Amino acid sequence: MSNKLFSTQRFSLLFKQHVMHNSQFLWLSIGAYVGVIFIVLSVLQIFNPLHRPHSLKEFQLYLAVFFLLFGILYAGHSFPAFRLKESSISYLMLPASALEKFTFEIVSRIGIVLVALPLLYWITFNVQGYFFTMFTDEIFEPIGIQYLVKFKAPPAQLSLPALYFMLTGGVLLAFSLAFTGAAMFTKQPLVKTLAVLALAAIFFVGYIYIIMVPLGVSKFNPTQTLMLLPMGELRLFTTLAVSFFAGTVVMLFVAFRKLKEREV
Repeated sequence: MSNKLFSTQRFSLLFKQHVMHNSQFLWLSIGAYVGVIFIVLSVLQIFNPLHRPHSLKEFQLYLAVFFLLFGILYAGHSFPAFRLKESSISYLMLPASALEKFTFEIVSRIGIVLVALPLLYWITFNVQGYFFTMFTDEIFEPIGIQYLVKFKAPPAQLSLPALYFMLTGGVLLAFSLAFTGAAMFTKQPLVKTLAVLALAAIFFVGYIYIIMVPLGVSKFNPTQTLMLLPMGELRLFTTLAVSFFAGTVVMLFVAFRKLKEREV
């Protein structure tokens, strides 16, 4: 497929160029990610009085922490060429359309991360478990790769697809917020994005407080029909998931428009 908007040939060349110019940085990033996980897991076991291997519950808890932390950090530094004026000009002059550059950033900063970070974590977790048992009498039971996405069954009133749908939407929204911030801000994009989100949260909480307390809305007891809110866990999770996905689409659209503005 080849046209003015998107060409698979130009896209593949853009991908190869990125790998060639940033191969050292990519390997250092992988090494840093794996190294941090290995060190943190080891330190946690050292300070554990029982020195027992990490359990499945801890595996999934640490997975969520590392995945979100490093995923947001990596997505928050998208469009690295925009950090300097000279590199920004060179990047915008590359023989690729805005859609191709934008698609490449999404694939490399969000798409690949969604797969690579959990897999690297799973490998590191099991290697660290075997390594640590070399110095103890404990027996390490490896965690299967299926537990990267397999969770404890939810209550009967809440379907597992609804839970997955909400979690996926939440993760994508978090990554897309960091991604869009990187497209909007040139200097320290992640710090500025977090600052904007913090100010928005403070404003929202303050607005709700003013409505509920000084204006006396908290004294009003409407019926469930008048509240127009989703009742029940299933409806609530579904509504949140739809909102998360909608927010992700909006954020990605804003990021694409910012890229288009820079090319003008």
